[in-house]
Amino acid sequence: MNRRAQVIFGLAACVALSAFAAARSFPEKYRSPDEVAAALRSLTSAHPQTARLIPIGKSQGGLEIAVLRIAAQVKGSADPDSRTAAFIAANIEGVHLIGTEAALALSEKLLNGYGTDQAITDLVGTRTIYVAPLLNPDGARAFFGSPKYERLTNGRPVDEDLDMQVDEDGPDDLNKDGLITQMRVKDPEGKWLPDSQEPRLMKMADPQKGEKGLYKIYTEGLDNDGDGQYNEDPAGGVELNRNFPHDYEYNVKAAGLYPVSEAETQALVEFLTSHPNIALVLSFSTENTILNLQQTGQAKPGADKAKVPKMMASFLGLEADQEYSLKEIVEAVKASGVGGGMEITEDMVAMFLGMGAAVQTDQQDMPVIEAVQKQYKDALKEAKLEYPEKRAKGVGKGSFVAYSYFQYGVPVFSVDLWSVPEPKKEPAKDALTAEKLKAMSAEEFLALGEDRISAFLKEQGAPPNFSAETLIKMVKSGQVDPKKMAEMMDKMPKRPPLEGEEHPDAYILKWADVTLQKKGFVDWTPFQHPTLGEVEIGGFAPFVRVVPPPAEIEKTVAFHADFYIRLLEKLPGLQISKTEVKPLGPDLYAVTAYFTNPGWFPTSTAQGRRARTAWPVTVRLKLGKEQALFSGRPIESIPFLDGSGDTKKIEWTVKGRKGSSLVISAATPRLGTASVSVTLD
Repeated sequence: MNRRAQVIFGLAACVALSAFAAARSFPEKYRSPDEVAAALRSLTSAHPQTARLIPIGKSQGGLEIAVLRIAAQVKGSADPDSRTAAFIAANIEGVHLIGTEAALALSEKLLNGYGTDQAITDLVGTRTIYVAPLLNPDGARAFFGSPKYERLTNGRPVDEDLDMQVDEDGPDDLNKDGLITQMRVKDPEGKWLPDSQEPRLMKMADPQKGEKGLYKIYTEGLDNDGDGQYNEDPAGGVELNRNFPHDYEYNVKAAGLYPVSEAETQALVEFLTSHPNIALVLSFSTENTILNLQQTGQAKPGADKAKVPKMMASFLGLEADQEYSLKEIVEAVKASGVGGGMEITEDMVAMFLGMGAAVQTDQQDMPVIEAVQKQYKDALKEAKLEYPEKRAKGVGKGSFVAYSYFQYGVPVFSVDLWSVPEPKKEPAKDALTAEKLKAMSAEEFLALGEDRISAFLKEQGAPPNFSAETLIKMVKSGQVDPKKMAEMMDKMPKRPPLEGEEHPDAYILKWADVTLQKKGFVDWTPFQHPTLGEVEIGGFAPFVRVVPPPAEIEKTVAFHADFYIRLLEKLPGLQISKTEVKPLGPDLYAVTAYFTNPGWFPTSTAQGRRARTAWPVTVRLKLGKEQALFSGRPIESIPFLDGSGDTKKIEWTVKGRKGSSLVISAATPRLGTASVSVTLD
């Protein structure tokens, strides 16, 4: 996308945002699962020609899960369930109520815009949009109950502590404030202590600094089953966003007994697999995969031995054509000093060598993903919406987003819509920043010198073993460039704050004190616990980090609804853009057809082709009774078409009477069918 197109995209987002805000009365509170269901029925009733409600299953707790299909059935258009489509998912975590509101707002904008907004009219008239605004109704219901308790699980009863009982030891509202917070109790074995600058916040003691823990921390509650543990077997459940098959975490209770073990995930996977016309997945969730391109992390080794790429083998003193065990490779990496003291594991080596489950975006798909990222950042800036990019959460193991890209095989984008506003710290004019680092050449980076690089790493909160000396060696050897280095740092866990530095949650506490009028944090208050003795109850109130005040979400919801609509307008397509017939001799003709993708997205992702879940374009030549194929094949295949007008041609030589006709068709489940009649002339 050129600069002019980017500016137009940003301006369009701002104009549409203003129109959206003026046309819609935003709810003053979040809607419960029952109210969400009522809103969907209301939309269907108000727009019977373009909206249809499709129940796809029920949650473990018995609540209905529904998909709203948005598609105008224009005369001459294909059936909505066979047209190119997009799937919009929201709130699979249960706590992401803002995602549900965004999905409903997007649905309203599409339905209200049909017939009044030309772009939306064209979209709804030629494409199909499936919207699932609440994929974890059990988890969402907990927000509206009492006491409030933040949970990511569905309503399945699970025996977490293996005592042959289920859900018997959950949290208890001991201080009767309607909130489940935390308990801290002094204990010689405690590992926590109050932060020196903000005593309301707790931090882990650091023995290397001579710190000794003072407290143990528990979720507020009792030992209901008398087993010496507290709140280890609460109501629910399985975290649905860890229950999908890709890079699934086996033997992790929160992820479920096995992949797609839950009624909710089964319903969702069945819907996707029974709708092969879905070519794009957009999600409103706690993951922001546009800003954070990190995928599911470390792969599990899929083989005992592997070959090392030639350049890396030479650097490590290994033979490129010889196979080595993961242990041998780890030892060679450690001996080379490449890690700079970083802990090197077999999982890290397996990921680097591409063993096990795919955990990185296919490089062939990166140009499209990075282009969307740039469009998103430019549009955020144009709309004056601030977002702390470094806090964006990437793709988790066994998540819906991971499944949709790695196994379902379509482009996937997810946004979290909101984060607690972080005070903006303007860097000094000549300060080194991550953005500047990404734009540097290797020579420019090395010219900074070790002292300046060290200061930058400290400012960014990089782990101690990620030293300036190590980085300089890696850049000199060509292992990484500054851009890759900045991306690596984004993915690394941050070190604990140093003495005198602000607690990482201090900004959340300050925001809650001001915006929520001190209702976002419960001050530590003494309580006589029946088994723990003297404790203090307090801490952040449930949902503070993920559920913003309703009055603050309208702007971000409007912006993101519009941004997603712009992505929907980029869906791939399939057309026979041109045909040519050239006489070669008596009753002999050369026939050429050109097949074009008029959309911006490619007809399939490289990962989809790798996973064999992306269909090629199947081209068929149907001859008349008195015609014969002289050269070429009656059925041809085009693996894929890139976006923005990419065109491929297929040629045949046909024997037939002048004036007779034949039919050329092209089809793929995700793009429907295009056909044209050609006359031999």
